[in-house]
Amino acid sequence: MSDYQLMKDVTENVTTRFVAFTVGGHQYELAFLRTDHFPDQTMVLDLNKNRFGLLDHEKLDKPNYLEHIFQINEIYAEELRARLHELI
Repeated sequence: MSDYQLMKDVTENVTTRFVAFTVGGHQYELAFLRTDHFPDQTMVLDLNKNRFGLLDHEKLDKPNYLEHIFQINEIYAEELRARLHELI
């Protein structure tokens, strides 16, 4: 058996918001999770592509951040960025 060391085990209440919308012909189904574990950040899950990232307004404006997390091109990222600024 391998040596197992539990580093952390925390249970928290989470607020979840589900939002579906289209931008530029691309459909998004997103879940927004807010918890005290990630203060001032929102975990955004793309339910269609099984991708996620911890976002705040500063990270939204970081070059190529959305493109990398959600594996989308620059045009879709700019359109998504505008919506996410309103939603988080």
